[in-house]
Amino acid sequence: MSYTRKYHETITVRGSKSKTVSYPKSDSGGSMTVTVDYVENVPVDVNINVDTVPFDNSVENCNTNVNLLTGAVVATEAAQLVSIDKNSKKVASTIISGFFGYIRSEISQQVAELSQNIDAQLMHLKELAQSCLAKKKQMEGDYIRISSRYVKIFDDLNNELSNRVYELDKPTFVFKKETDSQKKRTSENDMVNTATIFGSESGNLHTKISTSIAKKRALDTLNQAKVFLWQQKKLNNTIQQCMLNENTDNQKFSPVCFIETNNEKNQIGKNLFIPTFLTALQENTKKSEIIEQFSETSNSWSAIPKEYNDNLNLYFNSELNKSYSSGDQHAVRVKEMIQKIANLGSMKVINFQNI
Repeated sequence: MSYTRKYHETITVRGSKSKTVSYPKSDSGGSMTVTVDYVENVPVDVNINVDTVPFDNSVENCNTNVNLLTGAVVATEAAQLVSIDKNSKKVASTIISGFFGYIRSEISQQVAELSQNIDAQLMHLKELAQSCLAKKKQMEGDYIRISSRYVKIFDDLNNELSNRVYELDKPTFVFKKETDSQKKRTSENDMVNTATIFGSESGNLHTKISTSIAKKRALDTLNQAKVFLWQQKKLNNTIQQCMLNENTDNQKFSPVCFIETNNEKNQIGKNLFIPTFLTALQENTKKSEIIEQFSETSNSWSAIPKEYNDNLNLYFNSELNKSYSSGDQHAVRVKEMIQKIANLGSMKVINFQNI
């Protein structure tokens, strides 16, 4: 709305003013310039008319524009909410489908890996089953051999015990033999019934007495044998304990590898590989001496005995299973190839000693 404001003030004005004046003609007549300083109070009235119609119109237009902007913002917010809801549903569906696809892919990959591991484990179990069967067969053979050995030992002990019992109670057995002959002789007389009753009663009595004496002697013999074996074991343990800090001369065996090679020029090369812990044999002179011993024409090569070959196969399979215990396919293939290449039965040795 338009309005008017009035302001009244008094302003002090200071200054100077020059003016030319003329005077009458005379001997020195003419004109001159005079400067006058002055001070004057000047009243000032100011009327200010403020026209607010354009501003009011602009405010009204701004209000209209603000209302339109508010409606546009509300519409935009509603459209944004709809868009956000739509996009969120789309993103959610995409994430869910991607998540389940990823899970399916991971499960498929894990199933493939597990199937491969299962196949490898089955092959390993098959090898272990074959090894167990071989060990079972070996143990059965060892059991039969050991049991037959101990059966023979117990039979010999029984025979020896029987002979000792007979020697200890020899008078009783002789008396029994004479009594049987006397019983057979008296049975031919007229007093058959008396002799039969007497012989039966006396025979039963003597048999019981002989059996009791034989059991007592056998028990005493077993106790003495037990004491003897216990004392012998105690003596062996004492001897072993006494020999712990002693030095004894004995033989030690170590594997060496002697190789002969034939090149394109038909030249035979000989080489010897010795373990590093045998420091005394690492010198070239010692190696040359051992190579000469291998190369002697008097050496006789012979095959390994079957019993030692079986033990060697058992040890070889055990070490092979320890070295390739993992179930991956590479280790299984390497193990199978080593088993195919290894032909321990074809090996020959010099001066074989079963240790």
